Amino acid sequence: MTFAPVMHDFSGEFRNLRYVVRNAGRILLFAHTRPDADTVGANVALSHFLSELGKEVDMACFDPMPDFGKKLFPKADFLHPDRLQLGTYDAVIASDSVNRGFDRIRDRLSEKTVTVLIDHHPIEDPKGDIVIIDPSVSSAAELVYAFLTHGKDRISRDTATALLLGILGDTGNLQHSSTSTDTFAAASDLIQRGATLSKITTTAFSDNKLTTLQLWGKALARAKINPENGMIYAAITERDIEELGNPSTDDLYIASELLNHVPDATFSLLFYQMTPETVRGSFRTEPHKGVDVSAIAKTLGGGGHRYASGFEVVGRIRETVGGWKIE
Repeated sequence: MTFAPVMHDFSGEFRNLRYVVRNAGRILLFAHTRPDADTVGANVALSHFLSELGKEVDMACFDPMPDFGKKLFPKADFLHPDRLQLGTYDAVIASDSVNRGFDRIRDRLSEKTVTVLIDHHPIEDPKGDIVIIDPSVSSAAELVYAFLTHGKDRISRDTATALLLGILGDTGNLQHSSTSTDTFAAASDLIQRGATLSKITTTAFSDNKLTTLQLWGKALARAKINPENGMIYAAITERDIEELGNPSTDDLYIASELLNHVPDATFSLLFYQMTPETVRGSFRTEPHKGVDVSAIAKTLGGGGHRYASGFEVVGRIRETVGGWKIE
């Protein structure tokens, strides 16, 4: 396995975030649309940490808490932003959601609200008071773990479980190229702190619903290979998303992984209608195939890791005689 670079030094940002947390009364945590294991884990972990400090904490998302989150954390829930008085929070922490939901509420915040961005996706010109973004890191959950351990904060069993959920979710159970030696160390430490590995894997990654299997089936059935470069690609439309019950990004990423394992494919691209106006693409490949998909993603305004990258563009997916297109 090829290991990712060591995390950027966020000591200054962590100290600033700790100052904000210490002085804030009401804090809003924000998760991305179609929440996956990473955004659930990062936000639930922060919620536990902040609640133990006596802070008033809400978690918000434009979509509800997924079933696996409800099973793992029965008391945790996502509130719809329209139900909240967004201008009343002292601070907002957007974990894994900078360009995937948080951008839709930014203008509704008070000018006095401190904005904190925690993400591992490449963000061009991120606008926040405290920016903790590193595309070399496996997950937002690993960044939250780094923040907590930097301050030597207590990490409870529930917090450890949430962080491990996020790390496992965005590393494909520690198999993706974004997994570093620091990621392994974090996972090991969280298990020692009481994170329930078996419950996470059974609840979040093994209990596939029929709609999840149907999603993967659609991707494989529609797959086409470009003989010139070996790219295998497929599309998931807005109608598919509605029929399949708004699948999580984890399910979509796994569909991209499945495409990548088709014989003769050198790299895969799954693109899907993220919102009515936005299309997201997910690239995957493997080290022995000799392709740097991050370089391809960058040409489309995205980025990521050498073997796992993505992009977002404004447009809609349409099927034509020649195949799937984004218009």
